Amino acid sequence: MNSPDHPKTSYEMYRAMAEHYHQGPSHAALVTLLFRMTMELEALREALSCPQTPESVREAYKRTAVLSHNAAGPTGGAEKILREFFPWEGSDDRFASEMAMMKRLGTTPEEQQALREKMEEVEMYT
Repeated sequence: MNSPDHPKTSYEMYRAMAEHYHQGPSHAALVTLLFRMTMELEALREALSCPQTPESVREAYKRTAVLSHNAAGPTGGAEKILREFFPWEGSDDRFASEMAMMKRLGTTPEEQQALREKMEEVEMYT
């Protein structure tokens, strides 16, 4: 991911994203999403800098930062981060991402099942 011609500054990144934005509605939607997610991420980073932030949260950030640079194995750190959202094995379960996160949060199988049922229920709303 570190080609010599990739954007290196915030301005270069902004210009590259602006070019994509103007390529059509689907590109504009993705760029808008990325900008909004970047804003949310920066807000979370700001919260991490607060002295009242629990050490466990700071440690989680450190672990993720290290993982993002882990080049061990057939893939790099970026893929390892994506793997937290999209399982390595893949899944036909449309709730796989939510269930994996609930499992990481330490929920019981019963709590996971209750969430699954609630998500299935709200999918039926019209």
